[in-house]
Amino acid sequence: MTLYREANAFDLPVFVSLDKELFPYSPWSASQYKEEFSSPTRHFVVAVDEEQTIIGYAGVFAAGGVEADILTVGVVPEHRGKGIAKALMALITDWAISQGSTAMMLEVKTDNLEAIGLYEALGYSKLNVRKDYFGTGLDAQVMRLELS
Repeated sequence: MTLYREANAFDLPVFVSLDKELFPYSPWSASQYKEEFSSPTRHFVVAVDEEQTIIGYAGVFAAGGVEADILTVGVVPEHRGKGIAKALMALITDWAISQGSTAMMLEVKTDNLEAIGLYEALGYSKLNVRKDYFGTGLDAQVMRLELS
């Protein structure tokens, strides 16, 4: 059974470790996560298994009154396809709505068809492609969801 909770400072090392595994082309550093965690306009959630091991996480930046920006969404490979990313997306979207956000924005690697399919199923539309967003030759598909 998967449980969901708000992330806390004790989760930082796990975020950094998982980021290197899931996003080796552009992982965040511990100091980047620490800075993001300390901001009241950021919200991070985790999915944990029966042993309380983090198997997924997501973060959002929502200043309120404008569009929110999804910072990260990741699920460890052996737990994909179980609705964990969808549940994490719902949690950060609900939080962004509670902050007064008008839309959700995200960038996803153009070759991550599984994630793009999930975002489209959640109502996101493709806006444009940002060349080399994740590094040389690693383009990002920009997607948006209206919250009104």
